[in-house]
Amino acid sequence: MNLVTSAARMYYVDGRDQQEIAAILTVSRSTVSRLLTSARERGIVRISVDEYDPFDRWLESRLTDRFGLHHAVVVRTMGRPTENIRGLVGYFAAPAISGLVHSGMTLGVAGGRTLSGLVGFLRPRPEVSNVTAVQLMGYIGPTATGIDAPELSRALADRFGGTFYTLTAPAFVQDAPARDMLLAHEHIRQVWGLFDSLDLAFVGIGSLDESAFVERDMLGPSDRARLRDAGAVGEICGRFFDRDGRECATEYRDRVLSIDLDALRRRPDVVGVTNGPRRTAAVRAALRGGLITSLVIDDVGAVAVLAADDDA
Repeated sequence: MNLVTSAARMYYVDGRDQQEIAAILTVSRSTVSRLLTSARERGIVRISVDEYDPFDRWLESRLTDRFGLHHAVVVRTMGRPTENIRGLVGYFAAPAISGLVHSGMTLGVAGGRTLSGLVGFLRPRPEVSNVTAVQLMGYIGPTATGIDAPELSRALADRFGGTFYTLTAPAFVQDAPARDMLLAHEHIRQVWGLFDSLDLAFVGIGSLDESAFVERDMLGPSDRARLRDAGAVGEICGRFFDRDGRECATEYRDRVLSIDLDALRRRPDVVGVTNGPRRTAAVRAALRGGLITSLVIDDVGAVAVLAADDDA
């Protein structure tokens, strides 16, 4: 029933076409057509669409109370498989997250697939302008895709009529001297100087087995084994942290070009955007370690995080 109502809301209230809805729900266009027909037959669609609250308010309250969050957005997934819900989380969370952005803000932006879905559905607000978007980490590969920090930073600046600062360097370099040489460059120092003035930051949360670094072959099995031996459970902006949210003392820490975790902790609000239960240990560590102060997640992922914290 929730899937039918959700599709009807997107079509009749939000004005999305059937192809867009199919992409968000990860179903075929013909399935969307059948859902809309069912909505009419069941009386869900009359003169208006039945009100549907896409958020699990109880889980939001539990997360906020448990971890002292500024904001928690928990999107109902309607029983969808966790690998198919990024568009759903991004679509429904976007209006709530858009409300956090105000004129004159400096925003930090990392990369990530769920974060990409969120940014893609943000809509301009006439009262918001003069926003500065800052790329928080270097390029993961030689070709930037729609989920990478530079593309998401540029998109965010476009949404709110602002300026985009790019970090024109790879996320990982070969060694510490190469990193220090890049950090001495005037352009990179200018971007680095903005990290301490961020009003709001958006970051993805990766695990050792599921992140853009693994997908792009930046981290092979032996790399992940070394990180596990060092106690790593998660990654934000290419920085690997342990179960308490502390950055692991590995060679990777000396090779990464991104905002450091202590600088992230000092920011007024850092929004972690993720989905599913596969990153539970990483999300819990980020919350417990104060790396994020707000969270966007689906209901299944939220339940898993709370259960893991209960068991710890």
